[in-house]
Amino acid sequence: MLVWLNGRLVDGARAHVSAFDRGLLHGDGAYDTWRTYAGRPFAVPAHVRRLAAAARALALPGPGAAALWERRTRVLVARTRLPDAALRLTLTRGATGDGLVPARRGRPTLLLAARPLPPDLARRQSHGVSAILLPFPRDAGPPWGNLKLVGHASAVAGRLAAVRRGADEGLYVTPAGEVTEGTTTNVFLVERGALVTPPCAAGILPGVTRAIVLGLARRAGMIVREEPLTVARVRRAAELFLTASTIEIVPLVRLDARAVGGGRAGELTRMLQARYAAHVRRVLRVAGPP
Repeated sequence: MLVWLNGRLVDGARAHVSAFDRGLLHGDGAYDTWRTYAGRPFAVPAHVRRLAAAARALALPGPGAAALWERRTRVLVARTRLPDAALRLTLTRGATGDGLVPARRGRPTLLLAARPLPPDLARRQSHGVSAILLPFPRDAGPPWGNLKLVGHASAVAGRLAAVRRGADEGLYVTPAGEVTEGTTTNVFLVERGALVTPPCAAGILPGVTRAIVLGLARRAGMIVREEPLTVARVRRAAELFLTASTIEIVPLVRLDARAVGGGRAGELTRMLQARYAAHVRRVLRVAGPP
């Protein structure tokens, strides 16, 4: 499997970075993830803008132009023969000293890797997934919550906890009893016909897909609210769904082993899935399902 590392395509099994790379030593880096449809990158400018904002917050060198990463994405998925893939671009400060303060300016590490989408993604989108409520919040609160940082121990621990309980995702719960987001997803609920999701001010990651879904819902005439979600509201929601760039919109049909909405995808979730698919086709100018 090839990866793009610091200016060239290399075998992923033989690619290496310095043992003193600050991303390894201190989590001194950020990343972003997008996907392709039939080899075509989707929404790369929005993802690169978000990564650039994270780089500014951490005083890292910027990732460069989105158009450059679109071209590299096309080349990488063609060479790896993964036309429908998830792409992750990782940026670290590189090997510039192992103390907390970089000893010098140096070359950042830039790594673009492609991986296959989940093989059962279509089934998840149709039949839904399960989740558990985690007994802890995300480990990156404000002002760091809106950054995709290289180090995310709570996401690893949360997903492991979910898998151990036979679930697909874990949802963070704050000490105040508010559900904020999943380990790799944003969360939405439908309540009396309105679409509700936690606000960015809660320290959540402002997902690119989240923003697209909010726009699609408003254009469809839905009532949309961004406000805190208590555990009680989430448990009694008529519909729940999760969003992320690689999975698009996935119904959440079981929460803590209890059925949500009769254990099947809700009507408004289905409507938004269809509108999202149409949006992707329109942007990429492709025919049929994306």
